[in-house]
Amino acid sequence: MDLAETSAGFETVPVPFAAPLIPTVEITKSRERLASLDVMRGFAVVGMIVVNTIAFSNISYGYHPASQLLSHSLWAGFTFADFVFPAFIFTAGFSVAVSLRQARLEWPTVRRIIARSFALLALGFLLANIILFSQPGEWRCLGVLQRIGVCYCTTALLFLSCGPRTRLILSLSLLALYWPLALLPFPNETANLLVPGANFISYLDRSVLGAHALVTRPHGYDPEGLLSTLPAIAQCLFGAAAGEWLLKNRARSDALPKLAAAGAACLVAGLCWSPFFPLIKNIWSSSYVLVSSGIATLVFCFFYWVLDENRITVRGTAFLEAFGINALLAYVLQELAQLLPAADNMHAIGSASLKMDMPGVVGNLPVLAFILILWTPLELMRRRGWVVRL
Repeated sequence: MDLAETSAGFETVPVPFAAPLIPTVEITKSRERLASLDVMRGFAVVGMIVVNTIAFSNISYGYHPASQLLSHSLWAGFTFADFVFPAFIFTAGFSVAVSLRQARLEWPTVRRIIARSFALLALGFLLANIILFSQPGEWRCLGVLQRIGVCYCTTALLFLSCGPRTRLILSLSLLALYWPLALLPFPNETANLLVPGANFISYLDRSVLGAHALVTRPHGYDPEGLLSTLPAIAQCLFGAAAGEWLLKNRARSDALPKLAAAGAACLVAGLCWSPFFPLIKNIWSSSYVLVSSGIATLVFCFFYWVLDENRITVRGTAFLEAFGINALLAYVLQELAQLLPAADNMHAIGSASLKMDMPGVVGNLPVLAFILILWTPLELMRRRGWVVRL
């Protein structure tokens, strides 16, 4: 679900997304990669898989011992589960800077960007509706890969056509204007950002998408909805700005501290804004963008300092690299695995663990087993230097 950039001393394969299950897919030997970017991407994709698996486990037997810690906020709030997707978006923008920093605004490049974006849109629509196709009228328009495709395409085209200052002004403007947009009046109700769906953003989603939104009740909404894509684009632009700045200044001794300071400032700004514009993933609120981007920047700076600047060997980073190198493939595999006829049976052990003294230990075994099953082919590909890409 994420970018799959490669680098040889920051020289990259110019392919921003790995996209399996597309007819033109090929498997190539990867070049030397930016380790921190792969590990950051792997950290996010593993987190996403854990969150999704626990959600599936909850659906299967109604309870999971880690569900409160690794579930999304019901509406306003911020948990680890609320962090993983924006971390993907931020990393996607960073990878745009890595892959396109030497590219020009030429038709062959634009055509490749648009083609990859449409591939992501098509793949996302297929994964979101592979079950619902048998239930006419219940299919969903939008989803995770669709949002990544739109954010990547917009960020990549802006990266090629605008300077860094223009892109930064645009991203900040999107966040500033999104706040009053969320508070616009809508028929028969008053906007209240603390009430699920009681805002103009959600109103537009349920009005335009109707039955094809994710949540279809009277206060329905879509967490990957229409207007909420705008602040997601701003977040992708933040990632591109971070990547571009670091690549230009990496030889300076103060480059990483300055980037970390920018991340900390972003985090503090988001927290200061949150009492007025709450942290809400389901509408991708501006404060949510700032907080998650700030944390993502700090996490990346840590990985970069350890792996790329000091070349420290850390146990477990190879595990994350395996997921990060072929992150989109990992996401697609976990989505398809949930659709297997007997997939819910693997969670029976979690249900049985409720009667034991240590449900937290036993109940997590299906999640750990699932992660290891996904890791096995990804690790083989990592060791052989294979990257699935367009």
